[in-house]
Amino acid sequence: MNILQKSMLLIVVTIAATSCDGIVGYTKQLIKIDNGQRSYNDNKNVDDDTIHFVINKQNQMLLKATVNGVEDTVLYDTGCSSPIIQFHTKENQPEGMKFYRIPLMGADKKTKVKMSPIPVHIETPMCIVDHYGNAMLVEKLAHSCDNEPYLSDYTILGFSGLDYTPFSIDFTNNRIYSMREMSDVDTAGYFPVKCKLDKMQNVLFVYPIINGIEYECIFDTGNSGEILVKDEQKIENHTDADLLLEGSIGMSIGGLTEKQRFVVVPENTIEFAGQKDTVPVTYLGGNLTFNNVGLQYIKRFDWIVGQQVQRDENWVIVSRTIKLYAKPHDSDTTKLHIDYPVPRYDVTTTDGTLKITTRLLDGQERFEVGDQIVSVDGEDITEENICYYYDLLTETKDWSGFDIQVKGSEGSTKHARQ
Repeated sequence: MNILQKSMLLIVVTIAATSCDGIVGYTKQLIKIDNGQRSYNDNKNVDDDTIHFVINKQNQMLLKATVNGVEDTVLYDTGCSSPIIQFHTKENQPEGMKFYRIPLMGADKKTKVKMSPIPVHIETPMCIVDHYGNAMLVEKLAHSCDNEPYLSDYTILGFSGLDYTPFSIDFTNNRIYSMREMSDVDTAGYFPVKCKLDKMQNVLFVYPIINGIEYECIFDTGNSGEILVKDEQKIENHTDADLLLEGSIGMSIGGLTEKQRFVVVPENTIEFAGQKDTVPVTYLGGNLTFNNVGLQYIKRFDWIVGQQVQRDENWVIVSRTIKLYAKPHDSDTTKLHIDYPVPRYDVTTTDGTLKITTRLLDGQERFEVGDQIVSVDGEDITEENICYYYDLLTETKDWSGFDIQVKGSEGSTKHARQ
């Protein structure tokens, strides 16, 4: 599916506040490291407080930051409630660090991951932050091709890693910079955007009007797609013009999301930030905890994230109110087009094999989600050629010209010219 191949979903999800042994252990450890000495300061050691970022071919927003003394390329994810998420494998995890199995909330809320709270010191040209973040224990995946998104390549910098002063996210010039005091900010040319800071999850909600209905959505630069909406009725009652799919919607910090049915509607009327656009929307069922506006839509605008902050006598922030402003800009690179016919299948290499993760349900299915492709046109899939065939099958919408052999999840072999 083109929208999913070009914009593999990168929803970074927030910790579920449920009662279980993992949550209890995690919370006890968090109390030990969080002594309340959190701080946020302008970086006075630099002449230029501008953070420059790039958007790579997987539609990820990457920038440089120093985390606990180590300069790193990080993925900036406003949908992540943790200031930092670092990834470790069993081979490189810090000695003595204990991980706790906790549930996640997001596009795949049944998933549990191994997390450990850690103190973090973050330095960027714009600011210096002392806070606590998370380390996550992941399996070392066997393979991932250059054109395939793999989230844990990057440390994740969350919304609370930068958000204690008014700042601009400028997609016209690919930069983030501090605006010091909100009273000094010039919002001429910008539209005020309805928003709400969720103090429990520490994420920002916005309220686009989709097909005449207002939805509460997380403002999420970590989701490389357009817009996700929870609507089971849309899945059950989709039209012929909609695209019904089955499988994973993409990659989250827990790995590939679980198999489910979902609908992509290519054309929806979106009213947001003074604009009225026609935008693709993905509709999911019960696995989606929060509706979500992703980077593909967010980068159509330049943003001012305004702050009204109250502090106590020790200069500790006791309350914050967010004011959000957006200014649309013209750029062909911000548009996402769906061309017909769409690919009937998506594939991944993240477990070392070439495996089908998503299929279009149009009555012409030949393969199942989870089938492993073992050969194409008589050539076996090997470690040397797996990325070539990943790119070929990802870029080719119609597989009817290929002779493809697959092995099902139950171990049986199927042979088909699609």
